[in-house]
Amino acid sequence: MKVMLIYPPITVFGADPTIPSIVQPLGLAYVAGYLEQRGFKVRLLDARGSSGTRVIREGAGSLYGLSDEEILGELEKEAPDAVGISCMWTAYSGDAHRIAKLVKRYRKDMKIIFGGAHASQFHDMVLRDENVDAIVIGEGEESAAELFKRIMDGKDFDGVGGIAYRAEGKIIKGPARKPIENLDSIPFPARHLLDMRIYLDESRKGKFAMRRPSVPLITSRGCPQKCVYCTIHSVWGKSWRGRSPKNVVDEIELLQREYGVKEVYWMDDSAGVHRSRLEGICDEIIKRRLDVKWTTPNGIAHWTLDEKLLDKMKKAGCYRITFGIESGNIEMRKFIGKPFELKQAQRLIRHANKIGMWTICTFIIGFPNETREAIEDTIRFSIDSDTDMAVFYLLCPHPTSKIYEIFKLEGLLNFDSILDPSMELKDEDFAKLGELLAQKGLRTKHFNSDELEEILKEAYSRFFKARTRSFLNPVRIARKIRSIEDMRYIFNAGSAMLPLLRGSGKKHIQMLYNKDMVKAKENLGEVRQ
Repeated sequence: MKVMLIYPPITVFGADPTIPSIVQPLGLAYVAGYLEQRGFKVRLLDARGSSGTRVIREGAGSLYGLSDEEILGELEKEAPDAVGISCMWTAYSGDAHRIAKLVKRYRKDMKIIFGGAHASQFHDMVLRDENVDAIVIGEGEESAAELFKRIMDGKDFDGVGGIAYRAEGKIIKGPARKPIENLDSIPFPARHLLDMRIYLDESRKGKFAMRRPSVPLITSRGCPQKCVYCTIHSVWGKSWRGRSPKNVVDEIELLQREYGVKEVYWMDDSAGVHRSRLEGICDEIIKRRLDVKWTTPNGIAHWTLDEKLLDKMKKAGCYRITFGIESGNIEMRKFIGKPFELKQAQRLIRHANKIGMWTICTFIIGFPNETREAIEDTIRFSIDSDTDMAVFYLLCPHPTSKIYEIFKLEGLLNFDSILDPSMELKDEDFAKLGELLAQKGLRTKHFNSDELEEILKEAYSRFFKARTRSFLNPVRIARKIRSIEDMRYIFNAGSAMLPLLRGSGKKHIQMLYNKDMVKAKENLGEVRQ
């Protein structure tokens, strides 16, 4: 049986400043590898990355990716027996629905399976689209394999775990499926089904990678924290699972051998949960004498680390570390679910700087009851913490997060009329979803959307003014230089930072950070820059 898995193009509407990154669709690649292991013939189509930097502008939208005609051409060339479509982002879900309609136009009896965060979280609404036959909810490998096996055997979906589907006009949700406990049992992502030249060439354009080419890597799944703005539990559940150190480093070696990769960036939601595992990965890299650089752009919990572990991470090739601080105000940190010592965070930031690591801290502005004083604490901490870079986001509450319910109770925000699964939806309504959401501005009890935008600009301006002064200190620069490679990195990163230091500000940092860090919590996911 031949299965085509499609990562859709992305259409951006209105004031949304996002430029969708060209990055390997690892979720689909994991599913593809699992299906191949079970005898399926798989074609993986990245309809975003395959078109490069081309943009198709039509009406209020800008489409990044292959056109409908080009995708239809791929369908006709491959002639699959069934199709799986990734539906990750609420604001961009119209693209997935449009591709589903296109597939049904190509072959009316073709079974179409959706997966991804948006489809998992809003399966009732997504299945209102008659072009979608079933949805994989949460972790995809086992459920997708069982679904495609049922399709191959001509059987219905009754009893399949971890899915929702439509039968005889009714939406049926199957039994829950247990998470895969042993992540080492899952094959590595099927990167051989992708044109890796696209991603390797794209990574070479980056300004903030020390070595190129670089690729993403996932060493664990899930997060045990309960941050009010996060949506991860609706996809991965409440468990955390990690791959073994040997398995992780085996993949790094494969990436070096097959693709000449020189740097990897960990896309884990919570890489440091199991301290001995993280330490074991470092030990394994050191034992094998791998010459690799790595970073943690998705953030790592500072309270899971100490100075000794930072030293080992540095020795194993970690040269840049991102801490998800989110707020510098004690009460706000308790509110969002991070009641951990800021003094400990500051101590680790300074130690990381001392041993030659580059440090980044992320911050969120716009919590419903956040006062000007609380925001002032956050801006002040970003400066006083001594972090090399601060990245500020405006909160945009996702409807499956706890904080969305708080915004609703306060009468500040309500997407329910847009996301109501009982609405009569036409094909064009799914495509309009992103446009509607792009028009919704955030306001809190103390600020409207324009005021929040101004505060965001102020935060960046104050941080960069302060950091410009501190970077004039030769001692700060000298402690980062341990080799000619370090010196070259400072020059490259400095040239990319120069427009910021000259005051071009937020828009430029958003472009650089989104492009190089890749998963900068897109649009209606957790936060918006």
